[in-house]
Amino acid sequence: MAANGDVIAGIDLAVTRPSTIAVLSESGCIEVRHLKFNELISELSHARLVAVDAPLSLPNEGAFRDFERALLKRGYRLLPLSLTSMRKLANIGIELKNILENEGVVVLETHPASAKRALGLSDDDLVNIMKKLRFCKKLPRNKDEIDALVCLLVALLYVNGKTEEIKGEEGSMVLPLPGVRYEELELCCFQNTF
Repeated sequence: MAANGDVIAGIDLAVTRPSTIAVLSESGCIEVRHLKFNELISELSHARLVAVDAPLSLPNEGAFRDFERALLKRGYRLLPLSLTSMRKLANIGIELKNILENEGVVVLETHPASAKRALGLSDDDLVNIMKKLRFCKKLPRNKDEIDALVCLLVALLYVNGKTEEIKGEEGSMVLPLPGVRYEELELCCFQNTF
């Protein structure tokens, strides 16, 4: 693990299987791994910033939180929190957020499908951009690994001021600014983010 505050990560949080994490270290190396919940906590308790693909709050009532309703009006597609599986994911996300924030980690909620839509990127485009940073071992092989990588990209864009935070009384979600150009994405990935 790098020194305190040197790690930026993206997490595709899971309920029954290990979660997938994409970590960018100070050396600029991206490592994609699968970790159980307690391993996530141990690995990220001293991170600088973590972007998570999971609800980090629950609605006061109904299936969607207030800021999600705003995203739905923009045409984004989200799963309702009235689904049992989404409630379970939200409860794990809330626990993760509380633990990491107590350690001083900035924790953001994001949504990979919406982030890719805002950027106009395919999975292949995303891997090609992130590949320029250097993967420690191997390229992403499945949807969970791609989603963790999208979360990492959102975190990098956040550090570089290229995101918008859609806020409500029930939480918030961070997405790339619409219209961020491909060249800007590459700059965000290559700039010193530490």
